[in-house]
Amino acid sequence: MNPLGRISRYGVAILAITCVTYFIENLLRTAPSALTPILIEELSLTYGMAGALISSYFLLYALMQVPSGVLSDALGPRRTILSFTVFTVVGVFLFYLGRRLEVLMVAQLLIGLGSSVFYINAVNIISNWFPPERRASAIGVLSATSGLGNFAAYIGFPLSERFAGWRTAYLYLGLLLVANFAANFFILRDRPRSEDPQPMPRDSTIGSSLVGVLRDRRMYPFFIGYILDSFSWVFLSWLPQFLTDTRGFSYMDVGLISSVGTVAGIPGCVIIGLLSDRLRRRKLPLIAFSAAYTCLLAAFLVLPGGTPAVVFAAVAAAIGFSLSLWVLFFSMVPETLPPERVGIGLGLVNGVGNLGFALIAPTYGSMVDASGGYALSNGMLLAGGLLMTLVFILFIPETYGGVRET
Repeated sequence: MNPLGRISRYGVAILAITCVTYFIENLLRTAPSALTPILIEELSLTYGMAGALISSYFLLYALMQVPSGVLSDALGPRRTILSFTVFTVVGVFLFYLGRRLEVLMVAQLLIGLGSSVFYINAVNIISNWFPPERRASAIGVLSATSGLGNFAAYIGFPLSERFAGWRTAYLYLGLLLVANFAANFFILRDRPRSEDPQPMPRDSTIGSSLVGVLRDRRMYPFFIGYILDSFSWVFLSWLPQFLTDTRGFSYMDVGLISSVGTVAGIPGCVIIGLLSDRLRRRKLPLIAFSAAYTCLLAAFLVLPGGTPAVVFAAVAAAIGFSLSLWVLFFSMVPETLPPERVGIGLGLVNGVGNLGFALIAPTYGSMVDASGGYALSNGMLLAGGLLMTLVFILFIPETYGGVRET
């Protein structure tokens, strides 16, 4: 923590450079979804194959969430970020060169592995550089950057097809990532030099913390809720192809609609967090925005062909805003667990959500292949939204103010 209780200029510089990195990583994460119509045609993919390509990023990403916290303690967050960025760089250039599905999937695995450690370690660094009264705001700014990356992917790749093509765009992204790696090398610092690292209590080990979190029944609704929340990520990932197939929009139109949905999540991350703090409640806004998402999804799916694109974009924006409810998880878990278990708890919650997405995204595509339409797949997503809301109503505890009883 900053002992002076104020933000240093160096802390602002660290926040800025971590936001740039998180922007690039989220752009890369969303890129296969934005490119789905092009890759299906270019590589003659089935929808199941396209879903597997989208989800391959998340396989190692999900599995690395708990180890990323361990590595943060062992190597330090700066070294962990720099070491794993190398995998991301290799993956980006491999995707640029790839002409076969197998090569692109290996590239996605590498990009997911390299990106997997960033968010938790960046939050760790920011927490050390910002005082408590500014820390949540700084983390909120970092989190909101993910929406900018998603927006850039959905709007940027359709535009790239009008100019040099998506592969050239990937080449430029790789070069930008190399430049960002150099900036991180020179700018990132784990903490102000005047501070010593805060060691884990001697009576607590990684193993005991992990077992403690897994035995804590209060965490089960968070695990289940975040898995069900990942159904919504599947919808956003398949949105461009769904609109292309069922509503007859052009590639540019679906890019605009999808990008509006993702960019709405940027103010959503900030406003939902502020609303929760103002109400001094976590559970109420979690339930409200979960129910809103489910209703909005149903409304979006029944919009008929011929409806103006602006209407689809408006509903997509409302969906994207509501889905920013995920930021409340990262407030509620630390308010539920004792301090020595928070990192493990956050890693597990983030991990199961991403693993859920990795399994559900190809299932969605395979159901489209098998049924010849989207009715079953979208019914699965609606069921996920309903179940998520019920879990929040019946099982999620109110955590505001801390409920760290053991």
